[in-house]
Amino acid sequence: MANVVAELNWLHYLLSNLGIQLPCCPVIYCDNVGATQLYSNPVFHFRMKHVAIDFHFIRDQVQNSVLRVAHVSLANRLANALTKPLPCAHFLDLKSKIGLLSRTPS
Repeated sequence: MANVVAELNWLHYLLSNLGIQLPCCPVIYCDNVGATQLYSNPVFHFRMKHVAIDFHFIRDQVQNSVLRVAHVSLANRLANALTKPLPCAHFLDLKSKIGLLSRTPS
């Protein structure tokens, strides 16, 4: 996530130099509930023993309202359709969300 935030900062800098302002802060979607809570809520920070520099970098960006971190639920993790064995109904739902079409044999 820290790499994504660094890239977003670079894009924001580039767009601002071109005179383009973003209408709102970007949102990064994370599938880890614990990480999402730690980035968004400073109350949880006192419980952490080992903290990486990347975490502080992202947390500062969130606290300065430069970006927002949101959780993406299991039902909306589109990559799971291609990377994990899923029940048929869930696979078909994700398949339709990413636009995969069934190809008829010729």
